[in-house]
Amino acid sequence: MKFLSKNNTSEIFVNKLVYRSKKDNSFLNLKLLNEQKNFCAYTEKYIQGNDSTEVEHFNPSLKENDDYFNYYSVLRSANVRKIEKYKIYKDCPFFQTLFFRSKKQFDSRIIYDDFEYITVNKDDQDAKDFIDFLGFNDDYLYTERILHIDRLKLTISDFSDEEKRLYFRKFKGDLSYITAIENFFNLELIDILE
Repeated sequence: MKFLSKNNTSEIFVNKLVYRSKKDNSFLNLKLLNEQKNFCAYTEKYIQGNDSTEVEHFNPSLKENDDYFNYYSVLRSANVRKIEKYKIYKDCPFFQTLFFRSKKQFDSRIIYDDFEYITVNKDDQDAKDFIDFLGFNDDYLYTERILHIDRLKLTISDFSDEEKRLYFRKFKGDLSYITAIENFFNLELIDILE
């Protein structure tokens, strides 16, 4: 997942933008989406016009006293699924270690392989719980990734790497599941979103 890392140079952090309960948080949501390159932080689906997104509080217990480092823009459906799992995972160490905020730490503990996110170390229960909590491998998401790659195979398999990059520049909505796309087609695509 490419859109979980946080940094203290974020416009949201620097300008101290905060979530306000029972207020319009669309500006904050827009800034988060911009920072996340228009991807849902939990599913890696590319956000398009009619998609319902919201500011999500990674640790809901901090909701009334949190800041940028606890905020993500996510699809409403992903947020609902996560809320249902919170009761099970609320005491897990990842709420303290926050390893996922650092891309380097995340990549050293979790990798993408064959349409699934798996732990680098099979005994890393903290990372396993994190994967389960955010539903990275939930059946519907796993299936959607496979079907999306199957559609892209039919569309761009015969394209050169540069033609594939041009395709994704033109049809950004097809960048959903960007990690799966980069992995399957052996491409780096994040730079085309700059």
